Amino acid sequence: MTVVESVAPEQGAEAKMPPGVLFEGPVVDAKFRDSYISFALMIGGTIGALVWAFTYGIGWAEISVFAGMFVLTTVGIGFMHRYFVHRSYRCGPVMRTILAAIATMAVQGSILKWVSNHRRHHLHSDRPGDVHSPYYDGSGNRIEGFAKGMGHAQGGWVWDKETTDAEYYAKDILADPIAMFFTRTRWYWYALSALIIPAALGYALSGVHAMIGCVLFSGLFRSYVMTMATSLVNSVCHSDGRWGYRRFDTNDGTTNELVTTILTFGEGLHNNHHRFPRDAYLSHAWYEVDINGLIILGLGKLGLVQDIFSAGSKTRGSDGGKNSIPDTEATV
Repeated sequence: MTVVESVAPEQGAEAKMPPGVLFEGPVVDAKFRDSYISFALMIGGTIGALVWAFTYGIGWAEISVFAGMFVLTTVGIGFMHRYFVHRSYRCGPVMRTILAAIATMAVQGSILKWVSNHRRHHLHSDRPGDVHSPYYDGSGNRIEGFAKGMGHAQGGWVWDKETTDAEYYAKDILADPIAMFFTRTRWYWYALSALIIPAALGYALSGVHAMIGCVLFSGLFRSYVMTMATSLVNSVCHSDGRWGYRRFDTNDGTTNELVTTILTFGEGLHNNHHRFPRDAYLSHAWYEVDINGLIILGLGKLGLVQDIFSAGSKTRGSDGGKNSIPDTEATV
């Protein structure tokens, strides 16, 4: 399976949908079932959290647990993205199990679905076939209007009547017993992240009142906030220069955007990422802070991960990447 960093733009007004997209069948049905349940819980929990906060108030326990779980699961998305999707480094089975657990606890879909969607996104970035582009819907139809496109990329794409074929995009994940264990048991890990850990910490820190507040505010509401933060990468960071800046000339609308970068611990350096998709560390300047990348480098220093990939390091000189050497394809 090869994930390429860019492909030539589609020619002509009508673009044919690429292979690897399913429009019906049990996989599509499962996608909608998972989406309905997870979003009902997160949105319902968000409403409950706001009512609880205004009615009974929240304290240091709820805020502390919110912050701690947000940090943990945002790092988890970094693991999901840079390890399971792009294979930016290697690690043994014990470390891979830890990465898979934290990634799944982000409550943003199974490893299998996340990897499949993201690889498809890279292969057809901002062209027909892209999963969550602001410019095309899941069937390859052009989205008219900036606001409608941003809404689609920010979360509307979840309800497109199609899904990604994992047999086409993620055969390595299907063959990985650890990744598939966490894919099959994902709802237990969602519950651990959004319900069980917040409840246990809230009760231990400040009793029953904090336990309820932590479930609503630090569990369900936090999961929804984090989903929206991650989705900014799909919308804001594909704005074709409307927000942020473009360090590299790529065949899509990707940008690097400061607020998204802060909220996602570096994933908002999206133009850098699309230029060098397999890089474990995305920063190309002192002011580009990539916390997830620094964590990976730290794990490498500790010997917990190996063979950290960094083709983009060839560009991190005084030229600011203008004379960059083309990246290799990320083969997974």
